[in-house]
Amino acid sequence: MIGLYTAFARISFLTQLEYRGQYFMRMVSKILGWSTGFLMLMVLLQKFQTIGGWSIYEILLLYAFDVLSYSIAGTFCMGAFGKLPGMIRQGELDGILTKPVNPFVYLVSTKISAGYTSNYIIALGIIIFSLRKLGIVLDGFRSVWLVLDIIGASLIQMAGFMITTVPAFWLYKSDGLYQLFYKNFTEFLKYPISIYNVGVQTLLTFILPYAFINYYPVQYFLNKEEGRFASCFMFLTPIVGIVVFWGAYLFWLRGLRAYHSTGS
Repeated sequence: MIGLYTAFARISFLTQLEYRGQYFMRMVSKILGWSTGFLMLMVLLQKFQTIGGWSIYEILLLYAFDVLSYSIAGTFCMGAFGKLPGMIRQGELDGILTKPVNPFVYLVSTKISAGYTSNYIIALGIIIFSLRKLGIVLDGFRSVWLVLDIIGASLIQMAGFMITTVPAFWLYKSDGLYQLFYKNFTEFLKYPISIYNVGVQTLLTFILPYAFINYYPVQYFLNKEEGRFASCFMFLTPIVGIVVFWGAYLFWLRGLRAYHSTGS
């Protein structure tokens, strides 16, 4: 069964590479978009030097964690859940539900997005660059923990995609929820959340746990202990990722039970 899902994902990925010119333009567009954000951040940091006690390269590390985990989540969930409201309205979901496979895994594996390759390059490059500038060496344990943190952060990002689009099962159109509760709130992650008031910090830690995407895990690598909450939070990203992703998956299952076929 795993081999079947892998084959679906491979076919979906290769199909997007069929038109090399279009794929190349997508890559250029994404590189320009993320590079512009990176340059604007650099200009701001060059002027102020530190923000909330965080240096240029420390904030760049925050930025890179966010970009990399978002890109991994987008690879697997943007195509699937970004199109989910339309699939529900048009009845395309019926075709998936009639197949003798797990609907979630089938949807994700057949909607793999090949458009995030450039994001990986940019994010990994910034992580390596920032770590070197900060004099941080990744030994065996730290390398493993970095991978676990990125996986946990990616699961949180995936959960964000899912939770803000699954309401389309009831609302039929949930674009506003995605923009409000995911895109808008993850904008706070560009900077350490310690610069915001206690209300924002509480929201991004306990209600919408986006702070575990980059703020808390990065503190471990920087050997920083700050913020209003327990220092052990810097070790919780993998656990939080699993918990919130599982919650999002259960929400998806509830949405499926509420789904009414178009009958077409």
